[in-house]
Amino acid sequence: MENTKNVETPLIEIKNCTMEFPGVKALDNVNFTLRSGECHALVGENGAGKSTLSKCITGENRMTSGELYVKGEPIKIASWGIHESQKRGIDIVHQEFTLMNDMTGVENIFVGRYLRKNGFIDWKAMDKKAAELMEMLQVDVDLKVPVKRLRTAEKQIVQLAKALLDEPQILIFDELTAVLQEKDINNIYRIIDILKKKGIGIIYISHRLNEVFDCCDSYTVLCDGRYIDSGFVKDIDHDGLVSKIIGRELTNIYPPVNTELGDVVLETVDLTAKNNMFRDINIKVRAGEVVGIAGLVGTGKTELIQAIYGNYPVSKGEVRVNGKDVNRESTNKRIRNGLGLVPDERRTLGLITKFNINENTILPSLNKFRKMGIFQDHQKELKAAYDTNEKLKLKYESLWNPVSKLSGGNQQKIVIAKWILRDTEIFLMDEPTRGIDIGAKFEIYNLIHELTKQNKAVLLVSPEMDELIGLANRIYIMYEGSIMDEVEGERKTQEVIINSLLGGSGK
Repeated sequence: MENTKNVETPLIEIKNCTMEFPGVKALDNVNFTLRSGECHALVGENGAGKSTLSKCITGENRMTSGELYVKGEPIKIASWGIHESQKRGIDIVHQEFTLMNDMTGVENIFVGRYLRKNGFIDWKAMDKKAAELMEMLQVDVDLKVPVKRLRTAEKQIVQLAKALLDEPQILIFDELTAVLQEKDINNIYRIIDILKKKGIGIIYISHRLNEVFDCCDSYTVLCDGRYIDSGFVKDIDHDGLVSKIIGRELTNIYPPVNTELGDVVLETVDLTAKNNMFRDINIKVRAGEVVGIAGLVGTGKTELIQAIYGNYPVSKGEVRVNGKDVNRESTNKRIRNGLGLVPDERRTLGLITKFNINENTILPSLNKFRKMGIFQDHQKELKAAYDTNEKLKLKYESLWNPVSKLSGGNQQKIVIAKWILRDTEIFLMDEPTRGIDIGAKFEIYNLIHELTKQNKAVLLVSPEMDELIGLANRIYIMYEGSIMDEVEGERKTQEVIINSLLGGSGK
């Protein structure tokens, strides 16, 4: 990509990078350039090579062949490592926290690099330096408390401050916003602008393509370890970028909405949370139907889903499954009545990451594989887990692989697979495409469609309006804990939904 406005020496330049692991070519002749004061999006599906390329830059990986230049200086790959990259001003901020929970923010920022005076740790100097970092980022985080007491967004700021301590010129943001809410993501955008004005180059890795258009200047697309294209964000639209990522034209993003609906299988009547997070909620979901729930952050969407599942306390109202009030029943009894939850945090709430694929898949259905009512039939378990995951086109090597090693999209398939194996009737899905790439999203969309064709019901929460409009028969819109409107047919438009989201009449 030729940048006519910025002809100085690039901060990073990679030529013909090839990275091979035993039996796998992870990168194949990839080119990449990062310039000063630029936020450069590195995009592609899971397995495209984004993280591998970033590790080649930080020195965690040593490329098999190719050339690497840092600020114009050719790098000797044989001696390139993390320590060397940090000395040249390269650092990375991961989505997963690498903080010590019981240590304060200041301690985490300086761990391993404590400032000293007369042989002793200089806490005063470190407090001052940490305050300067917070001032530069224009944020207010209490750095004197253990980080386990901080909000997720505040922990991410501590990680960022830790990376900025050595005044790097090149920062890699690897899925930095995956665990953040919308207001916190906007704060990251503001910080990116501050860093760019200081001449820092940022490599921005994210599955959320709207973020590419919100905060990035340029992009590079990888697919199956190969370089596809680079360019300026201003010169491409969303559909054009998606077609480069998935390698085909963007058509029929959403499958047709099922219109052959059955009876009401899920209903809430005046459902109200004990803490008043949501109030007097009345919704209905029919067999074969996708019903969406829209709302801004903090309107009670997730709490409502959890309450229907039995994991959130309510003060009044009913949850009816096939006409039966299950509001006084435990979560396990609700599961037996046909409910299944796909939570917004799949790693912490949807999976047991220490378990393998087979164990996670069969977990809600253990009773189905009992011999003589006592012993587990492990052969039947394996066959059932294999058959279910094959139908979902799960990409894996063995059922004994830990789920922690799978991509986000494949992890989400297992969360859904375990309820399919359970023969669940009503799927409660809270942001089911969160943090997964565009190709995996299409697969989840088609899976939702297949469920409805099998007369299953889906209650869907999503922050993406296009997703709700494309998948749902009807959409309930929540505002400050209450149902503001219900839209379907010709009223199922962005204009009507946005008006209701902001407290308008929804007309």
